[in-house]
Parts: sequence; structure tokens; C-alpha cells
Amino acid sequence: MKKLLKFIIFILLIILFIYFGTKEYKSNYKKDVEGKNASSTLLSGDYVFVGLNHSKVLNKLSTKNSSIIYACIDGNKLCVKYGFLIDEVAKSYGIDTVYYYDIKEDRQNNNGTYQKIVNKLKSYAITDDTGKQNLYAPTLIFIKNGDIYAFDDSLSIVHGNKDIDELWNEELVNAKKAYLTEVMEGYISNE
Repeated sequence: MKKLLKFIIFILLIILFIYFGTKEYKSNYKKDVEGKNASSTLLSGDYVFVGLNHSKVLNKLSTKNSSIIYACIDGNKLCVKYGFLIDEVAKSYGIDTVYYYDIKEDRQNNNGTYQKIVNKLKSYAITDDTGKQNLYAPTLIFIKNGDIYAFDDSLSIVHGNKDIDELWNEELVNAKKAYLTEVMEGYISNE
């Protein structure tokens, strides 16, 4: 009887481990001041962002489903500012989930899963002077029916010595909002 009870407890623990290991989390962090911490701000309950690890990002890139992935680096002020705009436009189109992927650690470790992600995006990823490809933050990826529908890493390019607040001006916000509107209209259409 004791062996059976231990076996049942063991099976329950394995089931819980699998469940919590594969669950997509939408955190309920207290809202931070803009730009303080990208993931804790954008993953709060009021935004469309849901955190994913590298394995789940690779899975999203490998299926025939549609999804939106926002690749960022935690603490990056520009990621937060662009994330707020993405959230606003996504909600206006009834999109309630944008997957948030913090690339910092994976890029530093250059792990195999990260390399597979970069390889899937090789037509879009930035190539440095040495010929190595990487994702840079912020990068927004629209996947429609398993294909890359749109890829935007235009804000990830270094913009000289400009302060983020100077860079993120009304002109850039309007241009990004127009871009997001156009892309999201196409993304949700059934064409």
C-alpha cells in the first residue's frame, strides 16, 4: 500500500512538473515606471504580452500557426516604449496576445536553440562584419500561417549618441504606429 501511495505521489509530481514547465505565463507584476524594466512592465496583466522561452519561440517559428513575437532585452527602455505602442495598436485590432521573448541571455550564451531561431530567421536577421547573424532588440516578428509575414528590427540599429527619449519622438511614434496599423490589418485579414 505504501508503494502504491508513493507511486501515485511520484506520478502527480511529474504531472505538475510537466504542467508548470510548459505553461505560458502572463505575469501580474506591479506596473513599473516606463523604461525601468522591460519584462516586468510589459508582462503585467494589463498588456497583451505573454512571456516565452527560446524553446517555445522556436516552436512558434516551426508551426503553421499565426502568432506575433516581440524579441527584447530586459531593461531596454526602447523595448518598453515600442512595446507600449504595440500593445495599443494590437488591442485596437482585437489582438490579445503578443509573445515576449527576452533574447539577452540566449544571445550571450549562443545556445543551440537560439542558433536555430536565428537560422529560421536568417533571411531577416542582421549580419555583423564578421558574417555572424543575431537578433537585436527590439525586433517584432509576425508569423501568419507558418510564414514570416512581417519582420521589424528597424529600431534595433544603433542610432549614434541619441538619447532614447530624443529618438522616440512624435515623428517616429507616428511612423511606427502607421507601420503597425498596416501590418496588423494584413495580419488579421483572411487573404
